[in-house]
Amino acid sequence: MALEFKDLGKLKWYYQALLVAAICGGALAAVWYYYLTPIQVTIEQDTQKVNELRALVAKSEARQKELALMKQQLVELQAQLDAQKKRLPLERETDQIFRSVQAQAELSGLRVSRVTPRPVNPTEVYDEVPYELEVVGTYHNVGTFLDRIRQMDRIVNIGGMQFQSRASEGDLAFTSSVGARYTATTFVYKEEQPAPAAK
Repeated sequence: MALEFKDLGKLKWYYQALLVAAICGGALAAVWYYYLTPIQVTIEQDTQKVNELRALVAKSEARQKELALMKQQLVELQAQLDAQKKRLPLERETDQIFRSVQAQAELSGLRVSRVTPRPVNPTEVYDEVPYELEVVGTYHNVGTFLDRIRQMDRIVNIGGMQFQSRASEGDLAFTSSVGARYTATTFVYKEEQPAPAAK
């Protein structure tokens, strides 16, 4: 026996309310199950993807800051390297060094009497280029000369210093002149060759 719509009006009001509530609840459950649940799942998946992307962006920004810092450090280190290459150049520059040493000797009141190149001593990072020099002047002038050598841009090590008393020499008019013999060693930097590119 089928229930007709007109028969519903004969039911008591609370049965009608209960029936309407049941129909509405079923309709709402169907809408929730078939339409809203998939949307909720999609929202949760999209939210998870957004969170992953945000984490990736934060990580990328941190790496970008590190890269910027590394670039800045690279520029500073390159400037330091360029400054050090002036002190430790890539070429021997024998004439330039000899002229600089001779000029410092003359400014100190000394006369360079002899310069003798010595064999180069290679090391892993640099070559030692020694020269044996003899100068004539006073003790004070030799000290001034050594101080001027110390202040040069170029690294020059002085070693094996020997003094010998000498008589006064005419045009220099030293009251107590000495002959000083020493070895001046300069250094030539061996720049690293770039590694061959892998095929």
